[in-house]
Amino acid sequence: METKRARRWWAGLVLAGLVLGLLGIKAVQAGWFELHLPLAQNGRPALIFFTLSRGCDCQMTVVHSAEAQLAAWELPARLGLNVIRVDYERRPDLAQQYEVARAPAVVLLDAAGAVTWKQDVGLSDTAPLDLETLEAEIAP
Repeated sequence: METKRARRWWAGLVLAGLVLGLLGIKAVQAGWFELHLPLAQNGRPALIFFTLSRGCDCQMTVVHSAEAQLAAWELPARLGLNVIRVDYERRPDLAQQYEVARAPAVVLLDAAGAVTWKQDVGLSDTAPLDLETLEAEIAP
């Protein structure tokens, strides 16, 4: 009888260890233990691009479209605008700070770090970012 009880106890201990180990692995993958450093603007205006690294197919289609739009956009390189890519799920602190409801989204910051323009509502699945309005906000 004592051996059965000891086996159950050890089996329970092993099972608890496995569950805690799996939860630990998931926590590391989700970025729970990552250091959340402040954004490095270096006294320059910046464009924060909130993106996703994973999601359902419909979400990722929109995210890939936004990434393609941003990659083809020449204005940041021409003006020396700092584009900061942020994973929406890994940096919920920044999403909350800038009141971003979903990704993809863009937030334009002035040199002091104040929000001058924000878009977190998509225009369409194929062109989710409103780069024309953003250019008008950036243009001197």
